[in-house]
Formats: sequence, C-alpha cells, structure tokens
Amino acid sequence: MSVDSNAYSLRWQRDAHRVLGEFLAATQEAGLPPLTWTIPIAGALVGDVDSLSWTPEEMRAAFKAWTDWLGVEAVTDRMRRDGVTHLYAQFRRGKGASEVRGAIRADIYPALPEEGAL
Repeated sequence: MSVDSNAYSLRWQRDAHRVLGEFLAATQEAGLPPLTWTIPIAGALVGDVDSLSWTPEEMRAAFKAWTDWLGVEAVTDRMRRDGVTHLYAQFRRGKGASEVRGAIRADIYPALPEEGAL
C-alpha cells in the first residue's frame, strides 16, 4: 500500500471515528440502544445489532430505532434459506470530502426450539 493511499485510508477512518463519537454522544439523549461498531480500512462506519443478548423483537426494535434516527429510507429485509432474517440499511453523514458512509446490520436467528421439544 502506498503512502498516499495510507493517508486517504487514515483520513477516512478519522472521519468515521468523529461521526461515531457524535453517534455515541447522541445515544443517551435520543434513547438509542448500543450497537457493536466497526470502522474498516475504507472508513465506512458499520453498526451491528447484538444477536446474543437480545430477542428477535428487541433486535428489530434496535434496528428500527437507529434507522429511524438516521433517517434511512431504504431498508433491506431478507430471509435466507437457513431461516435467518438479514436486515440492512445504508446511511451517509456529513458532506463533501468529510462525508462518512455506513451501514446498520442485524442477523435475526429463528427462535430455538423449547427445551424437551426435540
């Protein structure tokens, strides 16, 4: 990777970090649930809804809260062959050279069978 492309990647990551800071500052005031955030090399900002500690209904509610707050209009809601529902929405924050693109994602697994039902 060249020095120039490193400089771009680092700038994009700094911009995403700044936007993430704005999101985290607004979370309590807006009543938004926490997400797992990642900032890839390209500087996108990716929020994943927690699938380990929330029910499917809570996951959908968290996804909706964030997409509503971000003003996302297009949401993908697809069920895969394995029964997992994948929710996905893209967003943009900022303008011009400091614009940050990102996505909110959720993989909602079907409920486990009741104990003893196997």
